[in-house]
Amino acid sequence: MKRWLGVFLSVVLVFLATVVIAEDVKIPEAIEGKKLRMALVKEWGTGTHMIMHINGTRAEAERYGIDLSVIDANNNLAKMAEGIDNAVVNKMDAILISHGKAPALHDAVVRALKAGIPVIVFDNDFDIPYEIHQGKLVSIDQYDLMMGLLSQMSLVQELDGSGNVVYNRVANVPPTEKRHRIWQGAILPTYPGIKVVATIDQGTNNPMPKAQAALETILTTRNDIDAVYAVWDEYAKGFYNAILASGKKIPLYSVDISDQDLAMMQEHPEIWRSSAAVDPTVVGQVQIRLALKAIAGEKIPRYYSLEPVLIHVNDLPPKEEKRVTMADLADYYDNWGYTEAFLEDWMIALEKSF
Repeated sequence: MKRWLGVFLSVVLVFLATVVIAEDVKIPEAIEGKKLRMALVKEWGTGTHMIMHINGTRAEAERYGIDLSVIDANNNLAKMAEGIDNAVVNKMDAILISHGKAPALHDAVVRALKAGIPVIVFDNDFDIPYEIHQGKLVSIDQYDLMMGLLSQMSLVQELDGSGNVVYNRVANVPPTEKRHRIWQGAILPTYPGIKVVATIDQGTNNPMPKAQAALETILTTRNDIDAVYAVWDEYAKGFYNAILASGKKIPLYSVDISDQDLAMMQEHPEIWRSSAAVDPTVVGQVQIRLALKAIAGEKIPRYYSLEPVLIHVNDLPPKEEKRVTMADLADYYDNWGYTEAFLEDWMIALEKSF
């Protein structure tokens, strides 16, 4: 649990480091004195998670005097590819990508890399050989394997390793597939008392009402459900509504978080118990820093996983005391709100120069 004193000390240390380091560290030649321009191309930009990602990326760009253009494709993959190509034509210094489908974006990403533009991807991956990307392609994820493990173990522990579970899978989507691999390959073989009595997969198009209807059907025919697991919080919201409508108190466990999710958790803590998540603000911080390192000619990883946390309703105050939002979670958990990952001394000097 993070305490306010720890946050205060961190801020003080960063401030002192800024003052001292800025005087002694040389900014890379490829960056010093230049007005950098980057494009953030997103599959969609609505919802708490996506808005926080955009705002976090913008704030980090502003720290270093970067001109950031945000392209919201509104779930149009052709528009995403067009946005990447436009960034290449406009000679952006780096391209940041959020989500999308690899087959639809592959050729545009290859064109960007062949133009020498670093591409920093979140929640997607591209099978592109080193001969093309030349070390300038990074695939970032929310450590979906770990988020699966954290959320699924929360269910296992509260069920004491035994119970009938309605399970949610979203097939053929990279993040949710990773979470499913943990369930299928680790949880079920390790805890044979956990029995999947139904699996719900309604795809990615408007899943919340579909998830609600599917679970409502199950709950009208069965009285032996001990828990429900959602691999994605859009499903979890539908499941929550179905459980609430049934009048039953079936615990729900999930992945990802939003302000709406937190409100539901606090409203009925006996239902929505926990959700594993990564702060989308931190995603933006890491994308900008990796882009800067690539522009500077420094080595960057091909893959990087962010560190998730398990947000458990027992860690939050009762709703009567405080309604918690995503912005408040830094008060309750480490690794929320800010990270020092890939923060180089010369970046602090660069920030100081503006």
